[in-house]
Amino acid sequence: MAQELPRSVKAIRILLFVVAALTFVVAAALFIAGGASAYAFGYALALSLPGVVQLGLGLLVPKGGGGVFYAILVTEILLVLVTLAAIVGGDGRVTELVFPVVILVLLSRPSARNFFFDR
Repeated sequence: MAQELPRSVKAIRILLFVVAALTFVVAAALFIAGGASAYAFGYALALSLPGVVQLGLGLLVPKGGGGVFYAILVTEILLVLVTLAAIVGGDGRVTELVFPVVILVLLSRPSARNFFFDR
């Protein structure tokens, strides 16, 4: 029987799926708003790549392991850095920091670390 996921790991998995879904919705909206042109498609495709990565990581969470832990860690740190660079550049997207920071906090909890590394 499969091991039950700790609460922090369940929350990480849910947040990864939520962020992926939000990313896909925004990409689709930009594609439609851009007139469904080739340029809009390329822009939406590039915008949806972080969502694809987070969806994949969300699917891998139950398997655990250090590789999944570090992949989530690197992905969320990169999202924080990209958002901070956008904020410094004059784009006021402070709310985009919420999900990656919450995921990083949950990932740093002892129950999450034990789940990923004690498998």
